[in-house]
Amino acid sequence: MLGQARALTAHLLAASAVAGAFLLQWALGRAAGEPQFWLFHLAIVLTAAYGGAAATLVATLLSVLLARLSSAVPMSTALLFGVEGLLIGLVVLRLTKVIQDLRRSLEGSVRELESAERQGTRLDRALSRLDQAPEDTAVILLDQAGYVSDWRTGATRLYGSESREMVSAGAAALFDESGRMDFPRLLAEARGATAHRSCRQVRADGTMFEAEIEVSPLAPNGLDGFTMIVRDLTPQQARAAADCSTAETHAQLRSEVELAQRQLLTLQDLTDPTLNRLGAVQFVSELLDRLRLAIHAEGIALVHFGRYPRQLFCASEGLQCQRVHQRPGAAVTTDTARTVMIHNDPAAVAEVSAAVWPDDVSSLIAVPLVRAGSTTAVLEVVNRTGRRATEWEIALVQVVAARMAGFLEDESYVDAAARAWTTTGSSSGSSFLSGSDLRLTLDERVSDDRQSARGQQG
Repeated sequence: MLGQARALTAHLLAASAVAGAFLLQWALGRAAGEPQFWLFHLAIVLTAAYGGAAATLVATLLSVLLARLSSAVPMSTALLFGVEGLLIGLVVLRLTKVIQDLRRSLEGSVRELESAERQGTRLDRALSRLDQAPEDTAVILLDQAGYVSDWRTGATRLYGSESREMVSAGAAALFDESGRMDFPRLLAEARGATAHRSCRQVRADGTMFEAEIEVSPLAPNGLDGFTMIVRDLTPQQARAAADCSTAETHAQLRSEVELAQRQLLTLQDLTDPTLNRLGAVQFVSELLDRLRLAIHAEGIALVHFGRYPRQLFCASEGLQCQRVHQRPGAAVTTDTARTVMIHNDPAAVAEVSAAVWPDDVSSLIAVPLVRAGSTTAVLEVVNRTGRRATEWEIALVQVVAARMAGFLEDESYVDAAARAWTTTGSSSGSSFLSGSDLRLTLDERVSDDRQSARGQQG
């Protein structure tokens, strides 16, 4: 329907143009005295320009018919006139087609230019917004050879160089030495797709910073240049370092809190007031066991200087010790009032210790139990390994020694324990003190000679 309407409109246009030309030709012909056939050619031209090929053919036929009817021209002349008009119409049709194609091409170009202008405006606005982005990001435009074509405020803020210094300069100068060598390869990769690098960049003052580089082509194969986005990783690295430091500090504080909690529990365990309800032997046995577990000692002995031969309370893990009389020249005497520490020296342990430990015991902590200015007992802590005791462990030994000194102030407690052992423990051979590998030995016949004592142990 639409095509038929257009054809009818074209034919009406042809008829109207020819009719108008006929009327004008008749009027002008009467005034001039001769026919004005050129008006029919004008009608054919107008019809060809606006009506198309079919309308041109109709206009040509109508013009020949009217020219023949309105004048006495021969048929041959009328036909030549028609051919001439048809040729003029064809020329006009061709010119009209060329003009229409040119107009469509120009309209397409204009639309592309308008689109490019809008896109350029949007890009300029986007880049302007990027200039207001965080200080760790900058956008730089490069030409197809890798030279700076646009240097904006963000780049000036990041690198410290002005636009007049950087436009037309090679972007490779922004990289460190290894980055400059890799720059041609970076551009080659960016011609096909977006390329990424993590490298070092150089500021105007010569300082360097770690950055993440993203280079993208503005057009396929980078014919229109590239966009280079630079992200400074320094703030990110600083945040990561701060987070790591915070995590380490938190872990350290948590570890210190846990250590403090364990130490508090240990201190509460060693100062447990319910132990005061026990007898002397049970009190010493339990306290020595708790102390040995708290400080991971291999052996602990309490040597008491009383009216009976020296009594030895011994709590050990895999170690056997024996009580001996105080021999002349021994380092530990009843007036010793200081803590003795020996680290990794078996000979010194054998010389100083009031008990007889195996030969491979190399470390000793000897803490005196002092009453009225005199040493009434010695608390010995030993290990086979050369591990150094911490200040906390030494403090625990001293706390236990002080507690035992107060509890055993009444020497009758210890005398009663010795008599109990003499009458029951020595005959039955059973353990007098509780705990693993815990023994109480009160053998008056043990020689003062340490070697003899060790021989009896063997």
